[in-house]
Amino acid sequence: MKKIFREPLVHFALIGAALFVLYGSVNDSGLASTDKQIVVSAGRIDQLVSIFQKTWQRPPTAEELKALIDDFVLEEVYYRQAVSMGIDRNDSVIRRRLRQKLEFLTDDMAAALSPTDKELAAYVATNQQMFKKDTTYTFSQVYISPDEADADQLITDTLERLRNGDMEPQGSSLLPAYFESTPARVVNGSFGAGFSQILDNLKTGQWTGPVESGLGKHLILLQDSVPGFVPELADIRPIVEREWANEKRIGTRQTINETLLANYDVVIEWPTE
Repeated sequence: MKKIFREPLVHFALIGAALFVLYGSVNDSGLASTDKQIVVSAGRIDQLVSIFQKTWQRPPTAEELKALIDDFVLEEVYYRQAVSMGIDRNDSVIRRRLRQKLEFLTDDMAAALSPTDKELAAYVATNQQMFKKDTTYTFSQVYISPDEADADQLITDTLERLRNGDMEPQGSSLLPAYFESTPARVVNGSFGAGFSQILDNLKTGQWTGPVESGLGKHLILLQDSVPGFVPELADIRPIVEREWANEKRIGTRQTINETLLANYDVVIEWPTE
């Protein structure tokens, strides 16, 4: 049975049926009405009471309920009058609002989908970069400004002192001296794009340099690095479910857009120039 619901033709049939339901939802005003008669349904009154209760944390009094109903009826009268005058036509604000309302309803269709563990696991396998934890680095650094008068000699002297243990690394106004378990994206944000890849090629436990960044040159002591990995589904399930649902929402909306457009012959009259 589940396999049947995954077939594309069944998807289009369901979407078609859903569009009829959506049409009914959009046009259900809670009014059993003719052109000159307005009858407020019991369902609409319940909705007005519910909205009032959520806002004021209490039910409306009889007088307040009458005011709510009177206002709703007046809103319907104004709506019908505006439609009869054609005010709703060619109004960009109204067009956007109606499109938005229909999109909200179609998004609700996608939100009703519930993924299995197998589907989520397959989604993670296909989108590993989305869920992969960054490689982390623990290292010390000494910054050598490009403005130094004799930068090359300073690098040689400093590197020798660091290797001999005659000098402790000190931070600068630009960067701290020590980075502990720092993700690759943070390293690259501090030193410039691609700097973490340079760290990947350094030996641990040994002062190395100079290493160039977007700021200047550095002497680096890489102490540890932990390769990135994709966590188990159980550890990131809420995140995976959210991303999976978002992809389904986008896919459902695209399919509905294509289904709706198929009912129209679109002619675009381009300007002559």
